[in-house]
Amino acid sequence: MSDKRIKKLIKRALEAINAEIEAVQEKPARDVLFKGVRSEHHPPGVFHYEFESKNTSLRFAEVIRAEIEGYDEEFELYPVEITDEKAVLHFPHNFGDTLPKVSLEWENDFVLRKLRMELDKLLDKHSRDERQRLERLFFPDSEHHHTDDDKTRVLDDSRRNESQHESLLKALQNEVLYVWGPPGTGKTSTLGFMIANYLVKGKRVLFAANTNRAVDVGLLSTLQALMSVEKEHLEEKVTRFGEMALESDHLEQVLFDRHLEEKSKKQEQKAAELSNLLGKYQKLQKEIDNLMEHGETVPEELDEEIARLGERLDKYGGEAAVEEKIDRLVTVNERVELEKKQLVASTLAKVCTSELLDGQEFDAVVIDEASMANLPYLMVLAAKAKSHIVAVGDPMQLPPIAVTDNKKARDFLEEDIFTFVSDADQTEDLFAWHDKNRPLTTFYDTQYRLNEDLAEVLSTVFYEGRLKTAEMDQDADPMLRQQESSNPTVNVIDTRKYGPELTQKDEGRGFSPVNEVHSAMLIRILKRLVLKNNVPIEEIGIIVPFRSTVYDIRRELYQQGYDAIEVGTIHTFQGREKDVIIFDTVMSGEGRYRHRRHYSVRPFDEEKNGLAVPRLLNVAFSRSKERLVILADMDHINKVYGDKFLGQLLRKFQKNERER
Repeated sequence: MSDKRIKKLIKRALEAINAEIEAVQEKPARDVLFKGVRSEHHPPGVFHYEFESKNTSLRFAEVIRAEIEGYDEEFELYPVEITDEKAVLHFPHNFGDTLPKVSLEWENDFVLRKLRMELDKLLDKHSRDERQRLERLFFPDSEHHHTDDDKTRVLDDSRRNESQHESLLKALQNEVLYVWGPPGTGKTSTLGFMIANYLVKGKRVLFAANTNRAVDVGLLSTLQALMSVEKEHLEEKVTRFGEMALESDHLEQVLFDRHLEEKSKKQEQKAAELSNLLGKYQKLQKEIDNLMEHGETVPEELDEEIARLGERLDKYGGEAAVEEKIDRLVTVNERVELEKKQLVASTLAKVCTSELLDGQEFDAVVIDEASMANLPYLMVLAAKAKSHIVAVGDPMQLPPIAVTDNKKARDFLEEDIFTFVSDADQTEDLFAWHDKNRPLTTFYDTQYRLNEDLAEVLSTVFYEGRLKTAEMDQDADPMLRQQESSNPTVNVIDTRKYGPELTQKDEGRGFSPVNEVHSAMLIRILKRLVLKNNVPIEEIGIIVPFRSTVYDIRRELYQQGYDAIEVGTIHTFQGREKDVIIFDTVMSGEGRYRHRRHYSVRPFDEEKNGLAVPRLLNVAFSRSKERLVILADMDHINKVYGDKFLGQLLRKFQKNERER
């Protein structure tokens, strides 16, 4: 009966993925890149331009359509190198040393098509064992998937708090574990010890996350954990599979491509040695054969030399075996090399698209940012976990996203694993599920990063007041040590007195709001932060709820000379931090003052977007390390979102400011 249930779930996933593929093909992905610089090194007849870009989905674009200002013709581009920080694109013509701006459009369905193929495999009659593994993650059972063992011991740095230590024990005891880690609770550093303990126990581990950056951060945490427990020798069994996002010598040492390069050099050297040995033997054999054909005596030294060479060849199985070995050494068997690694760290997309990981199994699968991963991805990951699967994330932060208009498919793809297993519609349901299933869940209840005035509001609104702030401890883990601040770190700037008004651009690309008053105030705030408060440009982030607004602000910053400041949607900043975050709500009344129309939008209205709204707001407001500035027309907010999460949050922040 359980296999039928899992098959039904996989079929639901396939239907949803098919709908998403259709939507992606109908609604291509878009982006605008600025200040492209032509590379000096490129093949004849083509030109490579490098742009600053954090849009990693470009790496899966098979063809990119591009428009350039001043040219009527549309061009086809191809990705050359895409990282978390830059995009190098193949252009058909020379557009000069720099390209001020290029608008891109592409079909982003490559990963989805690969994911569909992996799901199809799970329905095969020979995949029953893999389907049973899915049951642990999607239909957990406290009685069957948890073993309480008092003898379980874990290695750590003696800095883990009670809930963190609990998760380390459960990771070894459980077949499935859900780790709920709010912002700043030491999730990543504890995850490193979790993986390290698996490695020490001799278990093979797959570590995966949504983004290359998250993979890098988690892997660095694991390498640090191995050092902390004095197990550095296990590093040689660790590999980073895929593209690095962070610049790190430590990561570079375990990069799989580097391992292949070093392996190839060693094999080439060995092949050269064997080829030289075989060549000497065969040349000497010809000389001896020639002497014997002419009836001449073979000198003793030749006899001794060929005998010595022959003995060396015999150790490898003879001439034919050596020739075969040379052929094998010419190329490195990448799959075999990957299978030798005890820890493989990669992105969810790479796991689904790489043929090298196809069919590979692991004792434990650990998934970071699991609350951001759609359920079909998790099915593929769960099928690879023989003994343990750990889902680490925060269901009160960003959920998965989908673009399909098919409601059934969209609801399925935008549901995260925490809300799926808990059947939660609101925060209370999530905590009720957690309290009922304590053997399978851990909630990290102590935060170390956020300043207390911000953390208090977030705890009250999003975590039922269960998230507490740690006492200052100078001996604490440096990754967890909180910021000291006596000033309010959240400032709500009420823009209503400046007469903000919402207009829309008629671009035929969906909702494209413009609030000129907010834009002007944003520039003034930036200049004050940089020129008077001496905040480094790279430590300022601007978050807005609409992608079209991102492009508008980037253009304005470019003209003002502040283009180094990072601007993005809430999704862009998931997992990232800045000293100062400016969050612009953008929305105001639309139309003339006396006839102004106030309406809600999906990112802010839980009636339209459900549990996704508090998650979005939680992420937006928890990215700052020192200061959060919020631009909001409180007249509009109170009229439209007065009794909703956004209104509650902003009024709480305003109250805190008045009381300090």
